[in-house]
Amino acid sequence: MDGELEGYWEWFRLDGSKLRSGHFKNGKQVGEWTTYDVTGKVVKVTQFPH
Repeated sequence: MDGELEGYWEWFRLDGSKLRSGHFKNGKQVGEWTTYDVTGKVVKVTQFPH
């Protein structure tokens, strides 16, 4: 599985605010993924199969 995303990841906007966070397993999104607005407030939670 070389080169595939694994474990917990966070993405940030250019201004440094967190955009999205969640886990990968074998390159696929798994579990709960959270999307945030620019103030850090949760705007969406998405569930992916494990």
